[in-house]
Amino acid sequence: MSASGVVKFTPISGARNEEPLCYLLEIDEAKLLLDCGWTDACDPSDLTQLRRVARQVDAVLFSHADMEHLGAYPYAVEKLGLTCPSYGTVPVHDMGQMHMYDVWQSKRDVEEFTTFTVEHIDAAFSKMVQLRYSQPYSLAGKCKGITITAYAAGHTIGGSIWKIKKDTDEILYAVDYNHRKEGHLNGTVLMATEALTRPSVLITDAYNAKSVQPLRKQRDAALIDTLTSTIKSDTSVLIPVDTTTRVLELAYLLEQHWAANRMSFPLILLTHQSPRTAVLAKSMLEWMGDGVTQAFSQRREVPFDFK
Repeated sequence: MSASGVVKFTPISGARNEEPLCYLLEIDEAKLLLDCGWTDACDPSDLTQLRRVARQVDAVLFSHADMEHLGAYPYAVEKLGLTCPSYGTVPVHDMGQMHMYDVWQSKRDVEEFTTFTVEHIDAAFSKMVQLRYSQPYSLAGKCKGITITAYAAGHTIGGSIWKIKKDTDEILYAVDYNHRKEGHLNGTVLMATEALTRPSVLITDAYNAKSVQPLRKQRDAALIDTLTSTIKSDTSVLIPVDTTTRVLELAYLLEQHWAANRMSFPLILLTHQSPRTAVLAKSMLEWMGDGVTQAFSQRREVPFDFK
């Protein structure tokens, strides 16, 4: 019970473990789904809890453009009756759609995959309202009176912390955010934005709360040293990574190091959608960190201009 009404939070997936994220937030009569993740197995039996509530959901908010946050979305729209509007930033929409294309094609490479199709992906993402950071958006229907606003979470391009406001209640949904500035992204604005400092309810994750992370420069140097020593010994290096989100930080780091040191060893980004992902990334400079935007404005350096 909140100051102005009833707020109820129910984990569907992603509580006390590393399962994909999916939560049901009820504010009075309105039901909001916070993320709609799935595992790489794409097993419909994993969505039993979501199946029970999907038709009742009035709005879906997406925080990141990867499998763990939106992987079940096309299937839920097509097969579970999740027909309500959804909301995400422009990069979450565009990169999320590319990611799901890649998942579909990768599945088709190894099995007779019919769980969802490209048409299902397109139909689902056509329902997503694309927002910008700090853009308040008023919901309608059963959600009338609720305003949602996305703020930068860091971690992935377009990744969002959601502020959900109704009357005097302010609910903050903040998962998978990164305080630290990275190569292609600034850190989250969570602690730097007054509008986010005193929510009525905070929904967050703490899985890595006790993990001590090295400084970014130390981490990057260790990776580069390992890579260069390996390839100079006439050995190739394969780095498994996602297709549209964290891969950008890795690609940016390697691209910068290769160019600065004029390394001749080829860098290959190998996914079904890698050309389209690179084109999209180059069009999203305004969503990237200060270092990227300054390099472009001062030296006309275009990131992800793979050659």
